[in-house]
Amino acid sequence: MQKKVLQKAMAVRLRKAGYTYREILEKVPVSRSSLSVWLRDAPLTDAEKTVLKKRRNDRISTGRIRAAASLRKARLHREGSLRKKAEETFRTYRHDELFRVGISLYWAEGAKRGNSFSFVNSDPDMVVLMIAWMERFLHIPRKDIRARLYIHRPYAHEHLETFWSEKTGINEGDFRQTVYKPTGLLVKKRPDYKGCLRIEAGGVVALRTYQFWQRMLLAELQ
Repeated sequence: MQKKVLQKAMAVRLRKAGYTYREILEKVPVSRSSLSVWLRDAPLTDAEKTVLKKRRNDRISTGRIRAAASLRKARLHREGSLRKKAEETFRTYRHDELFRVGISLYWAEGAKRGNSFSFVNSDPDMVVLMIAWMERFLHIPRKDIRARLYIHRPYAHEHLETFWSEKTGINEGDFRQTVYKPTGLLVKKRPDYKGCLRIEAGGVVALRTYQFWQRMLLAELQ
């Protein structure tokens, strides 16, 4: 009985000091139901409620800081591993003409923002070259490359999705919905114009790998 009295006194003291039920139970090994009964008979004053709220907020802030630090550590680890792999690949292909051309081509025409490797161009041969580069150096299968055509509305009747599908080898059924760009023209001024094709694949890993290669190439040329 004396033990229970001491445990109750300790539980009440901890509660009034701002401890949560979970924290109290770590120090006072009783059932949660017993703790609830004890504390029900010892309501907190407004000042004690303020202390409890402050400690709770402090724990939340500390938890968030620790979580952010853990996420940053994991990200740096992934970045380090990715950079090491990118360096190995760069050393292997640094004198390969296609490798260097692809880096330069994306540098000029590729998307610089976002979380995926994305390239847009109206030159079919340039798009085909970039697809070959993605397959060879980023190891992205053609079937995983997503495509979207950007074209002006007056060209809609030409079904240029079929042209680009045949040119690139990307299944037309895998094309995303075509985007029709606004224009005041009613007729086609450039007979050979086939629109712009956007190809995208690989996610952030492919993009970060490319960015490492770009920096390495630049450092080598300086």
